[in-house]
Amino acid sequence: MDGVTRIGVSLDPELLNEFDLSISQKGYVSRSEAIRDLIRDTLAEKEWKNETQMMVGVLVFIYDSGHDGIHDQLRDLGRKWRSDVVGGLRVPLEGKKVLETMTAIGVMGDLKNMSNELTSVKGVLRGKLTIASAASGNMHHMGLRGD
Repeated sequence: MDGVTRIGVSLDPELLNEFDLSISQKGYVSRSEAIRDLIRDTLAEKEWKNETQMMVGVLVFIYDSGHDGIHDQLRDLGRKWRSDVVGGLRVPLEGKKVLETMTAIGVMGDLKNMSNELTSVKGVLRGKLTIASAASGNMHHMGLRGD
């Protein structure tokens, strides 16, 4: 294997059995792939804790469009964050529910603030921010819940 370093890992048999069961349920074909993903997740965690790290984020949230004043509040917040937002999508769901996405580029602290402000609006039911490092491409998900 050119460009690959092999390592040895010692694990308690019970921990290894639990790990094997977990990765097989997730569809991994090898322990190596699962371990590589765990390492990537660990590296990504360091990036998303850095509030000044340049990131790309996608906020996905669901809101009740029948909630009084929600359109005005979301519009005002969209204007506030418009310099960071580069794209979006709105999909009507059943009843008065709407799924909306916003893609933004900015420093981690700003993306978190934008996400927190949007998901704290009364009538926003659920929200999740997925971020990727602009430099490395590592990803992290931050689940958020509105009222």
